[in-house]
Amino acid sequence: MSTAYTTADILAHNQTALAELRRAITLRPHRFSLVLARCNYSRLQRLVVDHLQATTPLVERSLPDSIATLLQALKPDQNAPAPPALMVTGLDQVHNIEAVLRAANLGRDAFPKAFPCPLVLWMSDRTLALLNRHAPDFKSFAAAPIPFEYPPGELIHSLHRNANDLFATMLSLGDASPHYTEAAAYHQGSALRTELEFALVDIAQTHTSLDGELKASLDFLKGRDAFSRSDLDVARYHFDQSLGHWQKAAHAPPARPTTEPSPAPPLHPFTPLPPTPRQKQAVLLFYLGATCRSQAALQRVVYDRLLHKAEGHFSACLRIFRHLQQPEVVGKFIHALAEVQQKLGAWPALARTATEGLTLHRQDPIRLARNHGYLAEVALAQGDAATAQQQAERALEILAIAGAIDANPETLPTAELMVANQFQRGWYLYLLGRVHIAQDQAEAAISLLEQARHYTDPKTDLSLYRSILQTLQRQHYRQKNYRAAYGVKLKQRQVETRFKLRAFIGAGEIQPLDLPRAAASLAPEIQASGRQVDVEALTYRLEQARYPLVIIHGPSGVGKSSILYAGLVPALARSFPEGRSTLPVLVRGYRDWPDEVNQALAHALQQQNTDDGDGIPPAAPIDQSALVDRLTTMTEQSYRQIVLIFDQFEEFFVEAGEIRQRRDFYTFLIDCLNIPYLKVVLALREDYLHYLLELERGFDLDIINNDILSRDYRYYLGNLRADDARSLIRRLTDDAHFYLETELIDRLVADLATAIGEVRPIELQVVGAQLQRQDITTLSEYLALGDHPKATLVQNFLGSVVHDCGVENADLARLVLYLLTDLDRENRAYRPQKSREDLIEELDLRGAKYHIEQLELVLDILAGSGLVFLLPDIPSDRYQLVHDYLVSYARRELPDELLKSLHRGHS
Repeated sequence: MSTAYTTADILAHNQTALAELRRAITLRPHRFSLVLARCNYSRLQRLVVDHLQATTPLVERSLPDSIATLLQALKPDQNAPAPPALMVTGLDQVHNIEAVLRAANLGRDAFPKAFPCPLVLWMSDRTLALLNRHAPDFKSFAAAPIPFEYPPGELIHSLHRNANDLFATMLSLGDASPHYTEAAAYHQGSALRTELEFALVDIAQTHTSLDGELKASLDFLKGRDAFSRSDLDVARYHFDQSLGHWQKAAHAPPARPTTEPSPAPPLHPFTPLPPTPRQKQAVLLFYLGATCRSQAALQRVVYDRLLHKAEGHFSACLRIFRHLQQPEVVGKFIHALAEVQQKLGAWPALARTATEGLTLHRQDPIRLARNHGYLAEVALAQGDAATAQQQAERALEILAIAGAIDANPETLPTAELMVANQFQRGWYLYLLGRVHIAQDQAEAAISLLEQARHYTDPKTDLSLYRSILQTLQRQHYRQKNYRAAYGVKLKQRQVETRFKLRAFIGAGEIQPLDLPRAAASLAPEIQASGRQVDVEALTYRLEQARYPLVIIHGPSGVGKSSILYAGLVPALARSFPEGRSTLPVLVRGYRDWPDEVNQALAHALQQQNTDDGDGIPPAAPIDQSALVDRLTTMTEQSYRQIVLIFDQFEEFFVEAGEIRQRRDFYTFLIDCLNIPYLKVVLALREDYLHYLLELERGFDLDIINNDILSRDYRYYLGNLRADDARSLIRRLTDDAHFYLETELIDRLVADLATAIGEVRPIELQVVGAQLQRQDITTLSEYLALGDHPKATLVQNFLGSVVHDCGVENADLARLVLYLLTDLDRENRAYRPQKSREDLIEELDLRGAKYHIEQLELVLDILAGSGLVFLLPDIPSDRYQLVHDYLVSYARRELPDELLKSLHRGHS
């Protein structure tokens, strides 16, 4: 391994670049010039900047990771004298770097006025490429970038050192290492990972080959990175590659010393030696076991097989440490084996492992508590509730004592206690909850299960978290706490969707990913369904000045709302036309449309976490003129584009049944189209498209060439072709590890296809969700549903939601679903929007027997299921069945005898 270079060596290697940078700074000290310093390594950049500050007059400005524009972030104090030179660092870490560079390009002429001195921008190759792409005019101020580089030997030495440090960290953490984030700093896109990639490129360019040890270490780093991202197949590949090297190295004879060994600095007496190949082999075996364990949680079909593989890897890991006579390290890794034995239900083996742990962990209270937890599991499995309670309470007691002495870091590392509190306390509480269930103490059990849920992280133990939720939901339902039970069920659904255990979403809309706005991304379902092309096309149109209006139209159930909410809105949040940020405003109600738009605007600003001068629009009523003024001001005074998105716009024509009621909105629409940087999107069913022709009578449409239904402004969203539906089902089910027979998929698509061979996305999602709920994976199971299996599944879906309302509330739930359907003047099925008061009036008119609390419960559960929209409104919220497709099924859900009594009450 090469030795480390000194600071003097590194500066000498960059002597030419240093001289060039000094010359660029001092050549024109009181005039603006742009200087680009290219450096891919933060430590090297810091070393050079510190050296320059000691020898050259300049001022350094480090950028925060979140800035609006470069000019604003660097804006000098008008009263302070200009510095001889301004050196800017931190540009590589700016989150919205592309938008910042676009803004710099647009405002390039302001920089010479603002900075009468040389401006030095430090950046990596990656940021330099973005500068070339997004700010070519701004970059034209500068000469060729000045490169600063490490000597190749220093790069290799650094890679070896970092790899050994990571192995040593994993050895010290033991089986708790997956819970820590030391290696997560190497994830894709992070600063360390980016520097690692740069180092590999730089080494390759010098034609320096990597030795086998370094390649194996890099495989471990890549595997650990993939593991932290739950990319488990990739992780296992890299761990296998790395393990192969360390297995050979562990059995290879010692290397012969060179005749002239490289000088090495004397080791500090307390400096630990680098991990040996055998120790690294054991770490790799542990991570292979952890990978199989994680895969088992996601692949239920091969659950036991993967757990047995994990058990084999963990056992092999422990054998190495026992052979090396390192009982303290055995103690750090033994619980990985115990956990797998627990999941396999291997109770005698688990009892032996936990009992051994009691001896190994006498001086380690965190791991000692876990042993008592495992012994509680064994006792519960054997029906010994008293012993289980004793062991679980002992585990919590030890944890409490550990917390009390945590003030002394020498006695117990804070990080270990944090892991125990975050990932193990929930398990002990869950065990106690199960003990109380066995003892018929429901209230105490629910309280403990709620605590267990709070202390458990699904990212760490998804299986435990789901078990807690399932047990808690059952207990709430048995106690007739239906609202609480359904709240837990919703949480279960969210977790299963997040971790790709659910292939289909049911009747609800596809939800956007729960990510920071800067990292907003399309939902996987949008990408999988082939709608990503549509999202990109719509985003492109809305970035062009020639498209002030976009009309999205298509049949009911094609996913217009989903593509807006989970596709277009996140895409627009990342859109920067002409350097402007974009504010997508989603409007979903039309009873009092000015207030609806105003409320949607307030919500959009809150979502964007804006802190500019606009403020949040008040909730008070607003008139049409004031709303137009507000929108105009927002586009003029803030550097943004606003996109008003009117979803389910056909509801506007239902609410405003007469043309005179619609004229005010038409005037507002035309005013919006004439405001620069304000775009309008209308999404509606195609059978309502002709209503828009009313705008061509009596209104000035010059902005859209007096042709509102021109193909230039319309965008059609259709159903899925049969082949596309087949591919979508396969991809969604494979991703969720819910595998369907090919024959079942073919029959399902045939049943879903319309007369012209198309499949409605909403119907596919509802039927698919019910397939998974009933665990139907074969054609024979599907056909066993009866003569009309597809219809049976849809009816079962509605029935499951009604069941969630509770037996006492089932008839009321069916009545509410029926009242949320109707036929319009042309006898077309539609979904009226009704407030709670509207429903009460209709139920009372029909003589329905219920309590207000029952109605509130039913509405909450119907809305939570995704079967019914909850539309916030003033003075009261409104409810609406989620899709026209479900109208006939909702009306069919009402039994004949209940329907007859309803009509008798109405008459």
